[in-house]
Amino acid sequence: MTPRSQHAALRVDTTLDDAALAIARSVLYASLFDYPLTLAQLRQTLIQSAQTPTQILAVYDRSDPLQEYVEYRDGFFFPRGRYELVAERRRREARSRQFLLRYRPLLAIICALPFVRMVALSGSIAHLNLEGTGDLDLFIVTRGRRVWSVTVLVLVLAKLLRKRRLLCANFVIADERLALEQQDLFTASQIVHLKPLVGYDVYTRLLAENPFVKQFYPNFHESDASTLRFVFGSAFERCRRAAEAVLALPTALLERVCHTAYRAYLLRRSATWQSPEQVRLQPDCLKLHTQSHRRSASNASTEPFAARSIKIF
Repeated sequence: MTPRSQHAALRVDTTLDDAALAIARSVLYASLFDYPLTLAQLRQTLIQSAQTPTQILAVYDRSDPLQEYVEYRDGFFFPRGRYELVAERRRREARSRQFLLRYRPLLAIICALPFVRMVALSGSIAHLNLEGTGDLDLFIVTRGRRVWSVTVLVLVLAKLLRKRRLLCANFVIADERLALEQQDLFTASQIVHLKPLVGYDVYTRLLAENPFVKQFYPNFHESDASTLRFVFGSAFERCRRAAEAVLALPTALLERVCHTAYRAYLLRRSATWQSPEQVRLQPDCLKLHTQSHRRSASNASTEPFAARSIKIF
């Protein structure tokens, strides 16, 4: 999702208290991606505030300055004057659900691959906020250092099925390094919006290994996205473990080959990267956020309240 900075500016000519400011920050951050929030979503993603739904509504009702710049209508919070976002959200949700249904067989194959421990939707598709040209962004956790071979296998599979242009396995890490390097609001937001398709136990470990998420989102509690999940039986898991044992030695060699070859390929394309600082080409972490919105979201989200800065990052 690309931030819409021209729509995100909120300027307030009076001071907001802490509770109202938290609501404003959260609504503003979501609006960078043209995404109005339900009350439940606002509570889950309330930035550095632990208000209950009842408290959120009470704060909103009593705060005239907040109501002047944040609107609550038809069950959604959004910047005042942007009611069209509600209809756009509904259109994108319908588009996203059709998209996921169409590509569910491909996702099932990826989730069933050897050495795959978790596959989660990320980006706009995780929000069910897919634009017309949106991608299928995946966050993958591998068993041990099989990051590069699993990534190459996923890309080859997508290419064989002629889906390479829409599939982006742009964050693949080993289960031995679940603690993420960047510990800020942008990363915390990415984690809380992941929708695990398989490997829910790994997802809970990911949250436990990154306690900074709770510092930004104290109300957040994980959801297993059960309507999206793939469930593989115990017999399948035993077969996969057996296959991994057989493939342990040959795939260790394959991992080195994929690391060397694919890393060289990526480096040859580095001149096209718009955000090279958001790329990691490490043995246990392959992060390909070559067009990250981190900077643009940060710039767009620092529009000041005249009497108090509403600094998101």
